[in-house]
Amino acid sequence: MTYTLAQLPSLAGTELFCSDWLTLDLSDEQAFGKATFLREDFLGRPPSNGDPYGERLVSGFLLLSMIVAFHKRDLKLENSGAYGLNYGVDKVRFLRPVLTGERVRLRAELLEAHEKAPGRTRVLTRNVLEVEGADSPAMVADWITFFVDESVEAADA
Repeated sequence: MTYTLAQLPSLAGTELFCSDWLTLDLSDEQAFGKATFLREDFLGRPPSNGDPYGERLVSGFLLLSMIVAFHKRDLKLENSGAYGLNYGVDKVRFLRPVLTGERVRLRAELLEAHEKAPGRTRVLTRNVLEVEGADSPAMVADWITFFVDESVEAADA
């Protein structure tokens, strides 16, 4: 289903989407480590922290960063004339490890959406990252996005 920003306030409590399953592999974790400077040339030592999962463990911050990609791909939001800003996250919890080779998906529920000022909408979603076959989610994060209508912004200038 496609939503508009104007519809969102009335949809609190609605699941906005449930993504398809995605397999995370070692190359994803390695690319994330490189991009976030978790590498020997920056740290001055190997990046391992001695955890029992070794290099198969997917970083929690990689999982958290994937929220944006899932939303961009799976949330059908008609926001022409507006752009979204990553405003922050609340109540992030990593509840179980995710290992390379496992399949994950994201469920996004709209908790609230309200206009803070004309043309400026604050959207709060609860994002639950599930692991195929697991009894509990890997991560739960409440994400705040701030949408700004460019036409209102231009009129304010």
